Amino acid sequence: MRVGISNSVLVEQVRNTAAWLWAAPHAAPLVAIFDRATDEPPSDGAALVRALRVRLAAHYATVATFVPTDVDAHIRHHTWVALDEPDVFTEARACIDEAAARDASAVSARVTAGISGHDGEWLSVRAGALGRALALGLHHETAALVERIDAELDREERCFADALARGAPAKTTLALATILAHNLGDLSRVVEAWPKAVGGQELRERYARLGHADGPRHRPSFVRAGALNKELMALENHRFLALRKPRALRRSRALLLPLGPWFDAWGETVARSGELDDAERGDVVTALVELHFSSPLQNGCLRALAGIHRATRGGLSAYLASLPARLRKEATRGRIRDAIDVLPEHFEARFEKRFRAALAR
Repeated sequence: MRVGISNSVLVEQVRNTAAWLWAAPHAAPLVAIFDRATDEPPSDGAALVRALRVRLAAHYATVATFVPTDVDAHIRHHTWVALDEPDVFTEARACIDEAAARDASAVSARVTAGISGHDGEWLSVRAGALGRALALGLHHETAALVERIDAELDREERCFADALARGAPAKTTLALATILAHNLGDLSRVVEAWPKAVGGQELRERYARLGHADGPRHRPSFVRAGALNKELMALENHRFLALRKPRALRRSRALLLPLGPWFDAWGETVARSGELDDAERGDVVTALVELHFSSPLQNGCLRALAGIHRATRGGLSAYLASLPARLRKEATRGRIRDAIDVLPEHFEARFEKRFRAALAR
């Protein structure tokens, strides 16, 4: 098995992006996993399971933060390929159940109606385990994993269909569409990567490209979610890599970024947070302005800047001195100037109109 990152380095990476977990009483069981982790070699099945548990805990803790830990290949592939004993496999599968049972809202600001991108992470991990169970002929494990995957897909489909049926606002329905598109993409990428020798063609077809009309077993609600995400939301939820630079944003759960483009409230939180000083807020403004110029049609950064402007005495002008010279003139004119004149409710009404028009097509 590829050993990959050591536990000690992985735990340090969690501390780097989510140190606030160590001060959160509700996170004590999670933190205990990190505090007990040692750098033992994966010499047997039990050690592999322990390593998987730490990696899943790290993934849960950081995947919705500004700097996620990079353990995807291990939790979706390498660990499962290294397992071949049925009893050990069952223990490893239980680690997924443990991770999936944790409350995503404790470590993510991107949870809507109980659905989050974390659910897609666990779908993908279970898909990796399923591919290995098929290869090993572990029928009981295969059935257990299929049951969990199917139940999650049904839950997400019901949630999205309900939002459409009751005419939920764009902020709810489009957030769900984005999450579903992400989750289905994660699942599809893993099952499509199963070695052909694994077999399981029926399951590969059942789970691949569910949100695409050309998918072998596509589901209409998922296809609609995918279309809405592509038309209205994909541009609004890129990875915001520039926000990795202002390290002060990592100090608090309250500063985690929600789903775009509705960043007004987040911008207000940044402006008022006691976790940040004015220089650090200036760093955030700099990152947002840079993001805007790298993707001028994206609304989220503009809404964050509008929120900061409203909640700051003197508005964005108060941060001009901390911006690089090349950005100072640009920070209060053009589309940024236009955005800060638009109240959140007016922006939301405009986006609602776009959403309703897309639904009608």
